[in-house]
Amino acid sequence: MVDSHTTSNYDFLFRRPSAVVLSGYEDAILSMGAAMIPTEFTAAAKRCLHFTLPSMSTGAALLLDTENNELAYFEENDKVKHLPKMGVVWDAVRQRMLEVRRSPVPDDDPIRTIMPNLVQNSGQVFVVAPVVDNQHQCKVLALLLAVCDEPTEGNYERLRLMERNTLVAAKRVLAHLNSEIEKKRIGNMLTVCGELIDLDIVSLSVKVLKHIMEVSNAKACTLFVYEDVTQELVAYTYNGVPLDKEIRKPVASCIYGECFTTGEIINVNNVPQDMRFNPRMDNIRDYEPTHLLCIPVKDRGTQGTQSVIGVLVVCDKKNDRPFTKHDEEGLLYSLYFCSSMLNNTLVYQRELALKKQNEVLLQVAKNLFTSLDNISSLLREIMNEARRLTNAERCSLFLLDNSTKNLVATVFNSDLLKEGALTIKVGQGIAGYVAQTGRTVNITDAQKHPQFFKEVDKSTGFFTKHILCFPIMDSNGAVVGVAQLCNKINGKFFTKYDEELANTFSVYCGISIYHSKLYNAVVASHSRSSLATELMLYHMKVQPEELEKITQSSLPPTTSFHPNFCKMTFCPKIQLKANDETVVAVMSMMNEMDLINKFQLHPDTLGRFVFMVKKGYRDPPYHNWMHAFAVAHFLYTLYCCSNRLPCLDDLEVLAVFVSCLCHDIDHRGTNNAFQVCSKSPLAALYTSEGSVMERHHLAQTLCILNSPGCNIFENFSDSVYSILLLSGKIVYC
Repeated sequence: MVDSHTTSNYDFLFRRPSAVVLSGYEDAILSMGAAMIPTEFTAAAKRCLHFTLPSMSTGAALLLDTENNELAYFEENDKVKHLPKMGVVWDAVRQRMLEVRRSPVPDDDPIRTIMPNLVQNSGQVFVVAPVVDNQHQCKVLALLLAVCDEPTEGNYERLRLMERNTLVAAKRVLAHLNSEIEKKRIGNMLTVCGELIDLDIVSLSVKVLKHIMEVSNAKACTLFVYEDVTQELVAYTYNGVPLDKEIRKPVASCIYGECFTTGEIINVNNVPQDMRFNPRMDNIRDYEPTHLLCIPVKDRGTQGTQSVIGVLVVCDKKNDRPFTKHDEEGLLYSLYFCSSMLNNTLVYQRELALKKQNEVLLQVAKNLFTSLDNISSLLREIMNEARRLTNAERCSLFLLDNSTKNLVATVFNSDLLKEGALTIKVGQGIAGYVAQTGRTVNITDAQKHPQFFKEVDKSTGFFTKHILCFPIMDSNGAVVGVAQLCNKINGKFFTKYDEELANTFSVYCGISIYHSKLYNAVVASHSRSSLATELMLYHMKVQPEELEKITQSSLPPTTSFHPNFCKMTFCPKIQLKANDETVVAVMSMMNEMDLINKFQLHPDTLGRFVFMVKKGYRDPPYHNWMHAFAVAHFLYTLYCCSNRLPCLDDLEVLAVFVSCLCHDIDHRGTNNAFQVCSKSPLAALYTSEGSVMERHHLAQTLCILNSPGCNIFENFSDSVYSILLLSGKIVYC
């Protein structure tokens, strides 16, 4: 028997009704995911909404425009329409939460312009579901709107699933729209700027002016860029042709400077009758315009600020009509894109100039620091470099004498002066003012300056036009000298660039002068130290008769000094007959340990070395020569009692024995802590290296070894000598 529901509930493919519904929902989801434009997206989303809420009588899907702060959505023709910030839609966007309204929507709600057939019957609710992108500032990308029966839990679950699918589709559509808008915008920019990419200001100006002449249909035009070093407007091209010599206009005294300063467009329809136009200053290449249009070229700053970087000057249209507002807007539109390219080129040119300046200063530093050993040569080199850097005609250098508070002229026009030949009081004249204030002074007209001393020009026959005077300071910021440069060659005056260069150069001068004085002080100190060492060694010198006394005869056995000399019971300080016997006793101990024969130690060298070590000891109560002799004797008794110290090889025995003799040489009778706390010269010399006294004992030992005729290790190879010193250092430390 056939079920009565079979024919009515199954289609020809024998699919269940639920399967048919699911297939339609999947198809709508896929259509929404494949949408590329707002119209396709909203149609597919509305179909999905129908399958999500089967009881829906009226529904809509809105894709919102998220690129501005207004409430706007895309209409069916993909155009943006704005809505007032009120009503159901605004509440959903603001609250970012699903809203189910059971009360009827007011008649004046803006939603009725979107859904004009909105009718909410009894028992129906109005569902507003915002699609929120939680990863990007919780923006609402779309809205799902539906009038339906009260949703069930299953409807809510499907609605949440649809929101997630809708979010992915909406992000894709909006990303595609933004991509198309950006592509169109970049295409327009590339059309204008594609040929303007140039790092040379002259060739870039040529390209810009050719484009401007096409746009404006002008008879003549030029492009001025601002040069902050000279505070002038400079043009490198005219009518799209490079100039042999650039045109320079001072900002303060021309109509183009007014446009640059104010940042406002100047449109003159009758130039001869305009009081602002000065033919002597404002005519360009003798061209007398009738109509003039000056437009400031502004760089678009990263923070929204605009700075004027130049002025575009356009003269006379080819149809002889005055420039109109339309002409201004057209040129502004072109400059909007050209200004960035122009500014980039100017920045690049400044970076090149800065790089060149750094290279020059690096070479200057190299030249200065190679003359530290001779202060006179250094001062002459300083002024030669200063004159070369600023292209000055003359130069002079004054050093400050702190005792008399006078400036003493040291170098004048690259020549060294005799000491005291020319002095200036601090505060007198331009150089004295700079020394007093520590400020750089740039004078464009020296003859009119109240502090200029004209008598110097009268006496030398030199006419001073420009002066750049800057202080030279030490590392503490104190003035140590003043440099003065006169008359800019091939220039109207010294520029701000020259000032900056001089200020940077003065730092090198101060450092080099300071280090030159420091170097000379170190050389003098080293010479005094060498003299002191030489004097000390002179008084420690071993007399020939002393050496002959111990080297002319063979060394006696150690038992000749005392029968128990090689036993632990022997006490050198008490049982040794005389202090004078210690030198011979040391050599006898080394002889019986077979060190003299094994290492071929020359008797004269060994005797001289032991005598020098003995004389190197002071006479404190404990750390004296007898203490050193006792320590060496202890090693000797160990050697005798332990069958030649089998734990050490012969070289190590030699190193330890010499260390025993020298381990407290020149001891002051105080410990390391006393030396450090008292800030003694020894502490200043050795604190950074570790133990003060131990380092000093080692240094004194090496000093004796390096003295003429005292190096008992002179026959050793370099490798053996290194091992020997290392062993000795271990014993010292």
